[in-house]
Amino acid sequence: LVAVFHSSTPAHADEGESVLSLNTAAAGFSIPDHKAFGGVVGGDYEYGLTDLIWLRASGGGGAFYDSTAEAPAYAGYGEVGITYVLDVLRYVPHVDLGVGGIFIQGDDIEEPLKPLVSLGAGLDLLTSRSRSMGVFVRFESFLSRSAFYQVGIRSSWRWGFF
Repeated sequence: LVAVFHSSTPAHADEGESVLSLNTAAAGFSIPDHKAFGGVVGGDYEYGLTDLIWLRASGGGGAFYDSTAEAPAYAGYGEVGITYVLDVLRYVPHVDLGVGGIFIQGDDIEEPLKPLVSLGAGLDLLTSRSRSMGVFVRFESFLSRSAFYQVGIRSSWRWGFF
């Protein structure tokens, strides 16, 4: 652990910094009478309010295999929220919280629009001052007995740090 901290260079996040990330993930959803697994592609935009707190907007879509349906299901999602970033080393952990929704289209899916509250976490590796890559997990659910989850990788571009 000591070697990791000594070999890591400081990242020095600044307020006003922006991050655009493209991601891909294994994903799934669970709603009454349906459990489906598949994959999604998406993107995140984050804007640093301070060096620790960032605003975040996310969106994407994907295709899912539902064993109870004759055809695949398709989904699109979007959300807004905040991200807590510990951007002081080359390895950057982050936790995010957001609200949004998912629209699911498939066989026998009643009420395709579901509201969601999301909780996520990840770890990025700064490969340069303007680039990073990382892993993330997100779980999204609400009182509607629905759940949407993702485990994936992301590639990010950073600017506005001067």
